Amino acid sequence: EDGVYVFTTENFEEGIGLSDHVLVEFYAPWCGHCKALAPEYSAAALKLAEEGSKVILAKVDATVETELAKKFAIKGYPTLKFFALKTPIEFGGGRKADEIVEWLKKKTGPPAEELKD
Repeated sequence: EDGVYVFTTENFEEGIGLSDHVLVEFYAPWCGHCKALAPEYSAAALKLAEEGSKVILAKVDATVETELAKKFAIKGYPTLKFFALKTPIEFGGGRKADEIVEWLKKKTGPPAEELKD
């Protein structure tokens, strides 16, 4: 949907295996903050795709996929988890498209840049 993968209990493991880096939003359809994030999240996914990034953005309806929500200790919505090689960490970026992209680039880019004299 709009550049964002939809993960369910059935396809979650396969989904986070599609790339070394996957950002997953656990959301509730009735949540106002989730509704506000949706267009920004989609814009971030589309921007990454345009840039040729291998990072995948996905979402999980935590009100339907309750086992996944329980497995990842989702307590509020939206909760974003970043999976690097299938290992989750908390997302620490902002909620605007550019902030999401910037955070992901920091986490997935080269560890350091060599400075030239």
